[in-house]
Amino acid sequence: MFEAIIGNLPELQKLETTVAELERKHAEAAARVQGLGLRTGQARENDLNAEAQALNSGRKPPKPTEPALREQAEGAGRDAEVLERRLRLAETDRARYLQTHHEEILSLLSQAHGEHGERVAAAATEALEALLAYFKAEDDARGLQRLHPAPSPENTGGPESVSVVWGSLTTRNVAGVNRGALEGTLRQLVAMGAPTVVGAVEDEEGGEDAA
Repeated sequence: MFEAIIGNLPELQKLETTVAELERKHAEAAARVQGLGLRTGQARENDLNAEAQALNSGRKPPKPTEPALREQAEGAGRDAEVLERRLRLAETDRARYLQTHHEEILSLLSQAHGEHGERVAAAATEALEALLAYFKAEDDARGLQRLHPAPSPENTGGPESVSVVWGSLTTRNVAGVNRGALEGTLRQLVAMGAPTVVGAVEDEEGGEDAA
């Protein structure tokens, strides 16, 4: 938690590390308790079966294995309970710190938010400029083909197959990409930083903002 600013708050970083470590240890302890509980139950069944078989055969019953495992399970359960209480105390310390330093943390988060927004916007601005240049080159190529088509070679062969396109022709089904969606997404990312205008941007009234 608070990865963006944790380096500026060493005390909080220590509290977060303590909580994370106790969470890990408690999970391991709980898993050990569960495992020992299963082993203890199985050991009891094995002990009872072994004792019954020995008595029916006139032999001395073997030493039971359940008591030792049960003792281990009880010790593991106690360790897990202690860890659970330690975790609750650590979480209380963290909550107290967050409450006491609320304004400072909020200020650091706001600063980090702005800095990362500027980084996103800078990368998006560069990508948007390249995308617009990409679309411009694509449009110029189409315009050249439309206004000054290449000479058609003399047709000396048989008829060729014909492709049929159903529906209206758009930049999406011709070029394979949705230009508006791509450009709109990048402009949203650009807006995360300081006000910057790349190309012509239509406002809500349908006009264009000046660059």
